[in-house]
Amino acid sequence: GRSLDLSTFIAECGQAALPLWAMSLRAMVRLTALACATNPASALAPGGRSLVGGAFRVASAPAASASTAAASAAASAAAGYDNGRFAGRYALGKNLPPVKAKNGFRFARTDGEVRVLGGACSEVLSGPNLAELLRPGFELEVRAMEALRRGEPAESLSVHTSTGVPLQLEQFLAALGPHLPSKSGDWCVNLQAEGASAVHAAIDMALQMSGADLGSPSARTRVACGSSSYHGPASTSPGGGTPLGAQAKGLTHPVRYPVPSPFLRWRGEDEAAFHARMLADFNAYLDEYGHEVGVLLVEPQWGSSVAAMPWPPALLRDYISAAKARGIAVIADEIMCGLGRHGAEPAAGGTGCFLSECWDLQPDILTFGKGIGGGAGHLLSGAVVLEGASKLQGGPAGTAYQSHTYAGSSARALANGAALLASLEKWRPSVRAIEAAVAPIAAELNEASGGAVLAHGQGALWGGLFAHPDPQARTAANLEFKRLCAEARVLPYFVPVGGFMLTPRYDDDPDVYGAAVRDMADCALQAARSMGWAPSALLPVSKPAPRES
Repeated sequence: GRSLDLSTFIAECGQAALPLWAMSLRAMVRLTALACATNPASALAPGGRSLVGGAFRVASAPAASASTAAASAAASAAAGYDNGRFAGRYALGKNLPPVKAKNGFRFARTDGEVRVLGGACSEVLSGPNLAELLRPGFELEVRAMEALRRGEPAESLSVHTSTGVPLQLEQFLAALGPHLPSKSGDWCVNLQAEGASAVHAAIDMALQMSGADLGSPSARTRVACGSSSYHGPASTSPGGGTPLGAQAKGLTHPVRYPVPSPFLRWRGEDEAAFHARMLADFNAYLDEYGHEVGVLLVEPQWGSSVAAMPWPPALLRDYISAAKARGIAVIADEIMCGLGRHGAEPAAGGTGCFLSECWDLQPDILTFGKGIGGGAGHLLSGAVVLEGASKLQGGPAGTAYQSHTYAGSSARALANGAALLASLEKWRPSVRAIEAAVAPIAAELNEASGGAVLAHGQGALWGGLFAHPDPQARTAANLEFKRLCAEARVLPYFVPVGGFMLTPRYDDDPDVYGAAVRDMADCALQAARSMGWAPSALLPVSKPAPRES
C-alpha cells in the first residue's frame, strides 16, 4: 500500500472524491487507501490477484503540489511518454500506457499484458478476420504509395469534402442499403467521422425535415434526452452531464424525460407496474414540454449511462409512438448496439444489422458509428434518414448543416465499412455464442452479490451497475473494483455511473473471453462485498412519501 494524507488523496482523485464529508468514515478510509486506483497509468502494474482487506496506512505526507508533481513524474516514467503533457481521455498525468501490440482482446502494453474486455464497441473483428476486412483498403494504400513514390497520379486515399468524394462511396452505399429498415426506400445517409457528430447531423436533418420556420421564437427545436443517456462528450453533446453548463448543450432540453432505468424503480414494484408508471410519466413530460420539443433521442440498448442495459422493447415502441403522435421526430442512436452487436433475431426479410429493425421501432433516423470502420483507426460514422429523404432534399440545405473537412471522406474507412456490412450476417452465430458464454456469468454475479451488482445485456454488449442509490457509494465501489481489476490484469470499460461494460469482438473465442469475464466478475463481487452495503440500502429505491397538499 501507499502512505498518503487526505490533501494528497484529494489532489490525485479530483472531483470523484468530493464531497468527502458526505461519506461514512469507513468509506472515506477505504477511498483514501484506494487513491492509486484512480490513476490508470500506475494502477495497472503486473502482479497477482489479492483479496480485499489489505492493511493501508494514512500517514503524513509532503504538500499536495509536490506530491502531485512526483506522482506525475512517476506516471510518465511508467507510461514511457510525458504523461503530464498529454491532455487525453484522462486527466493530465493519468493517461494509460502505450499499446505495443494486440492479439484479440489481449493487449501488450508497456506495463505488461492486459485482457481488454471493453473498448466501447470500437472494435468488431481481430486477427485474420480483421486482416481480410482491411485488405481492400490496404491494397489501395499500397498502390497509392507506389504511385506516389514514382511521382505518378495516385489513387485517392482521402478527399476534402469541397472537392469530391472517394470512389469507395458507391460501394459503401450499395452495401448499406440492404441493412436499413426503410419501408419506402426513400432513404439517405449523412457520413461523419465519429458518433457525436453523427448524432448532431441526425438532429439537424430531423429539424429541417419538419418544414417549420426554425428561426421562429415558437419553433419546436428542443431535443429531448432520457434522464439516463449518453450521445457523445458531455461538454456539448445531448445527454450526460453538464460540465460546461446547460447552455453549452445548445438545443438539448434542460428537462430530461423519464426512462426505465434501475435508478427510478420503486421497491416492491413489479415490472408491469414500473413500465406503466414510466409511460405515464413520459406522457406527462410530453404534455408539459412537447410544444418545445422537435426531436426525441433514444438508445435502444444503453451505453455507459446504464451500462449496456437493453430497453424493454414494447415499452420503447410505446414511447416512440407517443412522440411521433405529437409530431416529434425520433432518432434511434445505435452507435453502441447497432451493426449486429445486439445479437437479436432479425425481422422477417431483415438482416439484423440494427436493433430498430429487430424490434420494429420505426424511428425516423438512426445513427451508427465506431466499429463500421473496422476498428483499425479509419474513422467513419453516419446518420440515416429512413423515410422522407426527398423531403430533406427539398429543404433549405438539402443535407445536414453538420459537416466538416473530412466527413466521410476516408477511402479506407468506406472500403472497410463496405466489407464489414457485406459479411455482417455471417457473424450472428458468433455473437450469439459470446452471449451464451457471458449470460450465465452475469446471472451468477447477480445472485452471488445479493443484488449489490445488476448485470445485464445481450449479444456482444453487456454491463453491470453497482446497485446503490448513492452516487458516492458507487464511486467508492468503482475505485475498489478498478484496483482489483488492475491486479487481475483485466480491463472492462469502467462506466462513470459506477460499474462496467463488456464489448467483445465478434470473433473472440467465447470460452477464452468468458474466462476473462469470470475473473472480472470476481473482482466486481469482491468490490461489492467489501462495501458492506445492507440489502435494505440497495436499489430499487423506496417509494417517495405522498406530498402534503
